[in-house]
Amino acid sequence: MRILLQNVRNKLFFRTGDVWTSNPNAAFDFQQAHAVYDFVSHHQLEDVQLVVNFASPLQYEVVPIERASHQASRPEQPQV
Repeated sequence: MRILLQNVRNKLFFRTGDVWTSNPNAAFDFQQAHAVYDFVSHHQLEDVQLVVNFASPLQYEVVPIERASHQASRPEQPQV
């Protein structure tokens, strides 16, 4: 499983620095969802979404990142 960041408008995935790619396999793997939220908040990114890429290349789960998420570093973690 890989945790990716995708631009909603152009569908490119974050790779590194200012580089974005259309290839999800070349995209940076944040490894944990909270790392994406922290990155988005720190860089004040807009129009992005978190994408979970499972082992199957055709299996993705998309999680929208709302503007309100920029003000909080990340959503509350559920109690286990």
